[in-house]
Amino acid sequence: MKTRVELYQLKHGDKTWNFTSARKTVVHNSIEYLPVRGLQRTVIEDESIDKCDTEVTFPQMNLLNADGDDLKAVFINKIFYGGVTITILELLNNQTLVLHKGRVTQPKFDESADTMTLVCETGESFLNRNILTRKFQATCPNSIYDRFCGLSFDEWSFDVTITAISGLNISFTVNPTQVLDENGDPVLDEFDQPMMETKTYAAGYLDLGLLLKDGVHTLLHTGSGTGAKLYRQHVGLTVGDVVRVAPGCDQSLKMCHEKFANNLRFAGHPFIPNSNPIYTQLIK
Repeated sequence: MKTRVELYQLKHGDKTWNFTSARKTVVHNSIEYLPVRGLQRTVIEDESIDKCDTEVTFPQMNLLNADGDDLKAVFINKIFYGGVTITILELLNNQTLVLHKGRVTQPKFDESADTMTLVCETGESFLNRNILTRKFQATCPNSIYDRFCGLSFDEWSFDVTITAISGLNISFTVNPTQVLDENGDPVLDEFDQPMMETKTYAAGYLDLGLLLKDGVHTLLHTGSGTGAKLYRQHVGLTVGDVVRVAPGCDQSLKMCHEKFANNLRFAGHPFIPNSNPIYTQLIK
């Protein structure tokens, strides 16, 4: 590579977009980077952690990957899901230099210029932020299925087939699953074939649960065994898709115990007094 070329790789779940500011397609490490006319970025300053962010500007055209997924569709929602990572590479004289590696924190659209600008920060600047630590609160501060909660998403989730989509409301049918015995082994019928069953789930079972498709999780506002309401649009979700859904938790000790039998990992403090004893009682 005799000329200087910049490569841009963006990832959202299992989907990847590869672009280049060069005039022609660039192949690097067996990956094709498609040319985008007008692709540019701001200067990356590296003298300080707080100043190493950059802004990448794309024209508002069909920014499609090899599978036909439009990058712009990820950012069109009013509620931006900050799960897009970006890596900027520089190729010069057969040498590869990583200019920037981090995540997209904000999209900005300029209708007059017909551009989309992505504000990107590095992992170092993200870790350098001051964040709120755990609070002394009645409800559990854990997020369901995270490492502190301890529940397994794979064990609690099940497959459904999307049958209808109307705005944020989706309808689905629960896919059949194998019947298991008390040891977790498949139950066989008289022909030594695994027995299948279609489970049913009560209204409210999926409230505050999760939907998983293409490596991206979307919160379920409400849900049962026949449908759910999404917290935000899930990009690329279509009728006929087979996705996984899992029940949610309201972070209370009661639900943690009765629904998930996970109360030993409950990290809240449900017996906090309603009034602060420091202010309401005189300690002698």
